Amino acid sequence: MAERRVAGRKVRVRRQSRLPVSEIVRRLGELAPESTAESWDNVGLLAGDPDWRTSAVVVSVDLTPEAIAAAKRSGARLIVNHHPCIFPKSRGLSRFTPASPVFEAARAGIAVHACHTNFDRCALEVPRQIAKALGARILGRMIEQPHEALKKLVVFVPQSHADAVHAALSAASAGHVGNYDSCAFLSPGEGRFRGSDSTRPFVGAPGRLERASELRLETVFPAGMEPVVLRALRSAHPYEEIAYDIYPVEQRASNEGMTPGLGYGFYGDLSRPAALRDLVRKAGSVFEASGAILTPAAGAVRAVRRIGYTPGKGSSFVSAAIAAGCEVFITGEVGYHDALAASRRGMSVIELGHRESERFYLKVMSGWLREMGLQVRELNIPVQRIGSF
Repeated sequence: MAERRVAGRKVRVRRQSRLPVSEIVRRLGELAPESTAESWDNVGLLAGDPDWRTSAVVVSVDLTPEAIAAAKRSGARLIVNHHPCIFPKSRGLSRFTPASPVFEAARAGIAVHACHTNFDRCALEVPRQIAKALGARILGRMIEQPHEALKKLVVFVPQSHADAVHAALSAASAGHVGNYDSCAFLSPGEGRFRGSDSTRPFVGAPGRLERASELRLETVFPAGMEPVVLRALRSAHPYEEIAYDIYPVEQRASNEGMTPGLGYGFYGDLSRPAALRDLVRKAGSVFEASGAILTPAAGAVRAVRRIGYTPGKGSSFVSAAIAAGCEVFITGEVGYHDALAASRRGMSVIELGHRESERFYLKVMSGWLREMGLQVRELNIPVQRIGSF
C-alpha cells in the first residue's frame, strides 16, 4: 500500500500491479475454474501472449471495437469478456475476416480472455447481489438437466491432519449437500506402505514396511471443481504420496443451497409479495434495462412471492423454474414459444435482454480484478435496445 494526500489528509492507496496475463488468468481460474464451463463453451485465453504484462484491464460483455478502443486509451493489454470472441471453439479463426475484432486486438498487443459459463456457475456473488437488490431470499440454484454431475472423493489421512484436510476440502466447495455444507464421513482403519530409499515418509522410515492409523474421509463435490478440490487436498495433506480415489456419483445434484460450480442463477422468495408490474419495473431498474418483454401467466395474475433468475438465454431453464415453484422467471431471453409455454403452465416471464441480464458480470469481474491490484475499465455499452425509436 502507498500513501497520498487527499483533501489535506493522508490516505492509503493500493499500488497498481503489473502482472503477466498468465498470472491474471491463473487467478481467475481459481475463482471460476475453466473445468466448470459447459462442454460447448470456449473459455480461457483466446488471443494474445500470456507473457504480456499489464496493470490495466478492460471488462466487457462482448469483444467490440469500443472495448478495444478503451483498452488502447487506458494502456490495458488484456480484455476480459463474458462471451467468447471465438465461437464455436471447433471453428478456430479461419472463418474470421482480417477486420474482425479478434485480429484487431492481437495487432494492438491486447490479449482477450473469456470467462463465461464457468463464471455463471462459480461466481456466487452475482445471485447474491441480485437477490439482495430485488429483496429476495435465495433458496437454491437453477439446475438445467440431470447431467449436473457429482463426484465422490475418498482419501486416507492420518488422524492428526483429518480436521485440516476436511476444512480445506470444505472451503474448496466439497461437501455441499443441499442446504448443508462441510458434509463428510470418516471411518478408522490401518494403512500400510513402504517407501524407497529416496522417500521422506511422514510416518516411519524409508525402506521399512509401516503401519499407520488412518481415517477414510469421504465427501462429494461438483464434477467441474475437481482441480480446485485436488489442489486443496494437496495443500493440507501431509503425505508425499496421497492415496485417494474419485468416483462418479449417479444421484442427481440437489438444487437447494448455493454450491460453486453447480447450477445457474437462483430461485427464492421475495421478502413481501409484489405486484407483477411492480416487479417488472424493479427488475428493469436493478439491471439498468431500457425496457423488458413481459409474458404474464395465463389467467388472473396474483401477487408474486417466488421468483427465479438465470443470466443470458434462459429458455432451457423454463421447466427448472416451474419445478422450483417460481411464479416469475427473470432472464435475458427465452423466445416467444417458450415464454408462451411457460405462461400456459402458470409462470410469468420477464425478458430483460441478453446483455442486460448479464450486467452483474461486469461488477463482480471488475471486483475480482481490482483485488489483484489492477486498474479496471468497466465497459457497459448496450449492443441492443428495447423500446421505441
